[in-house]
Amino acid sequence: MRQKPQYVYIAFDLFPSQKGAATHINHCLNALQNTYSAGMLICLGNDHMPSFQFDTQRNLYVYRFKEKIQNFLGRTQAFQESVTRLLQLPIASEVRLVHFRDVWGGLATLHPSSTYKTVYEVNALAHLELPNRYPSVSSTVLQKIKQLEHHCIHHCTSIITPSTVTKQFIITSFDAPKDKITIVPNGVTQYQPTPLSQQQTSPYILYFGAFQKWQGIKTLFKAFKELKDLDLRLVLCASVPQKRIAIYHTLAEDLGILDRIDWYYELDKEQLALIIQEAFLSVAPLAACNRNIIQGCNPLKVLESMSYATPVVASKLPVTECLISDGKTGFLVPADRPQLLGRKLRSLYEQENLVQKVGRNAKKLIEEKYLWKDQEAKMKALYRTLTYV
Repeated sequence: MRQKPQYVYIAFDLFPSQKGAATHINHCLNALQNTYSAGMLICLGNDHMPSFQFDTQRNLYVYRFKEKIQNFLGRTQAFQESVTRLLQLPIASEVRLVHFRDVWGGLATLHPSSTYKTVYEVNALAHLELPNRYPSVSSTVLQKIKQLEHHCIHHCTSIITPSTVTKQFIITSFDAPKDKITIVPNGVTQYQPTPLSQQQTSPYILYFGAFQKWQGIKTLFKAFKELKDLDLRLVLCASVPQKRIAIYHTLAEDLGILDRIDWYYELDKEQLALIIQEAFLSVAPLAACNRNIIQGCNPLKVLESMSYATPVVASKLPVTECLISDGKTGFLVPADRPQLLGRKLRSLYEQENLVQKVGRNAKKLIEEKYLWKDQEAKMKALYRTLTYV
């Protein structure tokens, strides 16, 4: 007879997937798996995934929410109701800790009668994120969501966040006690990739990850347009299907750079690792917006690039300055300034020795501070403290 779960992890995210969120979920589950004997994951699923499965390797009950509801808030409400039902089942009677990534899971979890401890993982806050996806969302709705976030922040047992900027935002905007918040940065798993049969014949700069507006892809494209005289290509590795970023194909064509770009989609970790490892530089042209400046983030693409000795040219923002020392472990340029980004890329193209030196420094920093095994140990220590395992 299978053991009942001792923990529940709730994520309004697709899992598994090639997105950065899925990477973080995976390592949180590792930490939970190494703390408790059995668990439950409640997440999103697509048509190709089972609604329920038992993961024998993790000793994990997996429930996937797959209802196709077009309205975003309607979908979150249905997800919340689904989580509530699952937590009321007899199988959840021995749960000691619930870890949730968003308010939709939190609202289903935080009840006065609950006996389990709760961890709110704040990577992003919906009242700041949603306008990027839904520009027409009303201020009234956003204020209501902020109130729900306030409820979750003040009623959960503990908070973890990957960024010092985000921690400070939670303290100042929600009047949260600072000793309730633990910083657990993103981490890196270093792969030993097998070379592809077809190698790039020209040096290339690399962007990989998601293509949200705040990632600054337009700035990158405009900067790359100014480098047409160089023997340099741009490689884009999207964590989403091609149809999701068709607008960027159109933009590249309009700017006259489409023929100098190589596109890849939803690569696995080993394939992506090879492309990162062989890149001349990686670029993280984050936009200067509330999402990056006020809320904060901890860009996984920056850490992963550095781990393969591929230095990053990133926007100079608080969230990157805490990871990169300009000219020592990477390079920083003003945000939203394509001409300045282009000039920096051109300059570094002519300084290969400097690029290699900075890359080595970056890799050393990652190995000292940002391996996933170290971040998992921090989470495990928190779980043990909360539930006295």
